[in-house]
Amino acid sequence: MLAVTIAGTVGVAGCGNSGNASSSTSTAPIKLMTIGPVSTPQFSLPSIPVGAQVAVDEINAAGGIDGRKLKLITCNDQNNPNTAAQCARQAIEEKVAGLVGGLETYDLQIMPLLEKAGIPWVGLTTPDDYTSSNLFLLGGEGAPTYTGIGLALAQQGCKKIAVVVTTAGGAEKIGAAQISAGVRAGGAQVAGTFTVPASAVDLASTVAAARSAGADCIGAGTGPAQSGPLITAVNAGAKLKLAFASGGLPNVVLQQLGKAADGVLAPAGYLPFTSTDGVVPQLKQKIQAKYPKVPLDQFAETGYASVKAVAQAAKGLKDVTGSSLKGALTKLTAFDTGLGPVADFSKEGSVPGFPRLFNPKIILWVAKDGDYNLAQPQPIDTTPALKLLSAK
Repeated sequence: MLAVTIAGTVGVAGCGNSGNASSSTSTAPIKLMTIGPVSTPQFSLPSIPVGAQVAVDEINAAGGIDGRKLKLITCNDQNNPNTAAQCARQAIEEKVAGLVGGLETYDLQIMPLLEKAGIPWVGLTTPDDYTSSNLFLLGGEGAPTYTGIGLALAQQGCKKIAVVVTTAGGAEKIGAAQISAGVRAGGAQVAGTFTVPASAVDLASTVAAARSAGADCIGAGTGPAQSGPLITAVNAGAKLKLAFASGGLPNVVLQQLGKAADGVLAPAGYLPFTSTDGVVPQLKQKIQAKYPKVPLDQFAETGYASVKAVAQAAKGLKDVTGSSLKGALTKLTAFDTGLGPVADFSKEGSVPGFPRLFNPKIILWVAKDGDYNLAQPQPIDTTPALKLLSAK
């Protein structure tokens, strides 16, 4: 079993009131928060706050936002719904202007709290809610990424695709439906849907069942703790093409697998860190210099892009609060993140049921030698698969 527990090197706030809520002045720091499983017994993603912190440092070094500095608060939700709710309450008590990036599998439970407080969330990675006016999604979120798994495999020539999902969170129902929609939209057939417990360490029987169903490929909605065992089980027999969400097979796991994961596909929202385009090389250099033990992955990128989008939207505001920032974000257009997505929050998404999905395109990665590379230059438009979901 792969140990996915890297000690974070970024300071993580506790999930309670720190007693220093910002006042509505022109000089107080503008507070932002990022939430996610930065450190948990199952798996840890210490990369969640690092990109956001790099962006905060860059903006502060350049004078802040109209002279006001940014302050990033990181709340470790421990992959626990109760702790996630505590993080949301802390954001309200601290009077943060917005949430940025992060990985949150319990957004349905905490979004009502943030909506009532008027706090926007930019760049949430795995939302189940695509209708809240408080959400400003940059790209590579749950629905386009999961439908992208099925679409990518179908476009790679797969004919019968087994869908393998974990029983944790909403993946068993929501993730399976999304991957299956991608398979169908790509013209392939779903060979069957197979579930694995979140605690599973041996997936040989699951892979055997997929083979028996005639699958030539597997679309996986598994978490980091199951992704390594799934690849190991597949490699024990005849080769099956595999695709994961990049968050389900993060770089920390990929590095441990090395060549064993070569050829695995991963839809993502951003360019891989091996890219030389945009600001990717500069961001990579800054993260490695300040956080050398933290893996480079999409969570770092979405944090960076989210803070930059917030800073752009907040320019010129008399006071940066949740409500004023939310209004300013609705006017943000053609903002190039430098990492792939170009943000336009001025009009809602056109796919029925997904109004807060502003970017339905995903970028396809491929694993090689323990790292991700760009699999193809053109992104995949997941709109056809999303429309299948919304038609239900």
